[in-house]
Amino acid sequence: MAVVIDGLTELKYDRLSIFPLGGQSEIGQVLWAISYAGEIMLVDAGACYPPTDLPGVDLLLPNTNFLAANEQRITALLLTNGHEEHCGAVPYLLSHVKVPRILAPRFVSALISETLANHPERANTAIDTVEIRQDYQIGPFTVEWMQVNDAIADACGLRIVTPEGVIVYTSSFKLDQTPVDNRLMDVSRFAEAGDNGVTLLISNSAGSEMRGYSPSEKAVSAALEKQISEAPGRAVVVMNGTNTHRLQILFDLAKRNDRKVVLYGETLVQTAVAAVVTGNLNYDRSIEAGLGDMQRLNPEQILVVATGPDGDALSLMYDLAFGKREDFHLVQGDSVIFSEPIYPGQSRRMAVIMDQLLSMGVGTCIGLRDGVHVPNHASQEELKLMLSITKPRFFVPAIGEGRHIMHHAQLAQQCGIPAENVFPLRNGHVLELFNGSATVAGTVESEAVLFNRNQAESVTRFSVNERRSLSTEGVLNIACLVDSDWNLLQPPTMEGAALGFIHSSEWQRASVELVHNIRDAIAKQREQRSESRGEGVDVMTLRASVREVAAKTIRSKLQSKPTIHVVVHEVAKAQA
Repeated sequence: MAVVIDGLTELKYDRLSIFPLGGQSEIGQVLWAISYAGEIMLVDAGACYPPTDLPGVDLLLPNTNFLAANEQRITALLLTNGHEEHCGAVPYLLSHVKVPRILAPRFVSALISETLANHPERANTAIDTVEIRQDYQIGPFTVEWMQVNDAIADACGLRIVTPEGVIVYTSSFKLDQTPVDNRLMDVSRFAEAGDNGVTLLISNSAGSEMRGYSPSEKAVSAALEKQISEAPGRAVVVMNGTNTHRLQILFDLAKRNDRKVVLYGETLVQTAVAAVVTGNLNYDRSIEAGLGDMQRLNPEQILVVATGPDGDALSLMYDLAFGKREDFHLVQGDSVIFSEPIYPGQSRRMAVIMDQLLSMGVGTCIGLRDGVHVPNHASQEELKLMLSITKPRFFVPAIGEGRHIMHHAQLAQQCGIPAENVFPLRNGHVLELFNGSATVAGTVESEAVLFNRNQAESVTRFSVNERRSLSTEGVLNIACLVDSDWNLLQPPTMEGAALGFIHSSEWQRASVELVHNIRDAIAKQREQRSESRGEGVDVMTLRASVREVAAKTIRSKLQSKPTIHVVVHEVAKAQA
């Protein structure tokens, strides 16, 4: 009996359906939906930073159209940790879909409450704090949160008992044997789930390209202390806004080096407040300071810990380097420590930032290269360990970009899982479990939502394509003045913006031909209008004709494809 239909697939009462929604790539999942007996349970609601080829887009958010159409069937949203890729889209989700309750571990619950404090959409959603290693009944599912290690407090995986078997969802994790908060990953609980039988493992893939084991978070302490203690002026650490373990390390180092800590960035402040409330950040309150205190303190007494909007460290680095922040500016003698990785595709942008900082006399220190960052995700040997202790029948690599997920799929096959039992799902693909078998049964709508932070709304693919065109090819505005008989009263005027050729000799020659071609296009439309006695040919048709001939001429003569805007001004003929 089909209960949920969106025109593409059916979710059936008697079958367990699992499908991911949204992400940075087609297979970079940030939200999971699990359906059985007409009820839908959501797991995580994350946000992704966009690739560089999406101008005007600040975040990629999960598609909520399918969920909004079936919101009466949603029972709960389960959160596993407080990182942006796991809960960054919660406010957006709640503004588009009615979710009756959110369940999360203690720190995550406090962080979400802090984040949603000024969001009216929270009013009808209960936020429940769960205890680790306890069972919770959520519709037809029994769920247990299991402790894992990550760079954030109270990070957990899930054991989900369903009528079709047990699902283990690792969330983001790594095997840190000396964690900052002394809470070890509950390996025995994952192994116990494996001994009792795991039907499906959904596991973190973001570190699948890294060999060996990921270093402990504590490994950054020595390098950070060296940089902070040797900084001649203000030390500015730029980092992810939700890394509570590194925040604890930095507060400890500030105390040892007689520096006051200034937190800069809304996400970082929210994280710190939630961590203090839940006992996950402990420090001497005397080392706290604000932006206003920096005027009275000596530079060598200051440690600024900073992040960008939505925890985006690189965007803040760019703003600081080019003086785009009104309330905080770098000066000569400052030292900037980028305590984050430089992801593929960011290297060129970071090089521009480094050049600018060095020209300002600001010292720099970068991520993995200088030992001030360690990966937050499990490397290959840790991923193999998870596969070996859970012993799943079916496997879905998740959390990462396309190459990470495909590498993890290959790793699973090397660990003995048959290729036909490994499902590197694309977003929107529905994995159906029934009577011990697993198949991809269909799809639901899943194209990621493009979100602009300044506009506080989603943007269309059309507007993104137009921005991309404007940034690479520029825009050409053409204005034509015609009378009521469509006689061109004067040569068309042309103005260009962001066009590299507009002052070149090639443009001078091409523009003469362009004017000639525009005259011919208008004359042709005038003849057609005369033949049809003014019927069937309107100003919109005239504009389209001028735009078409202009595009062909510029492409032919200048090998460029600018965005072309045409304005036709029609004036009445003077009476005799």
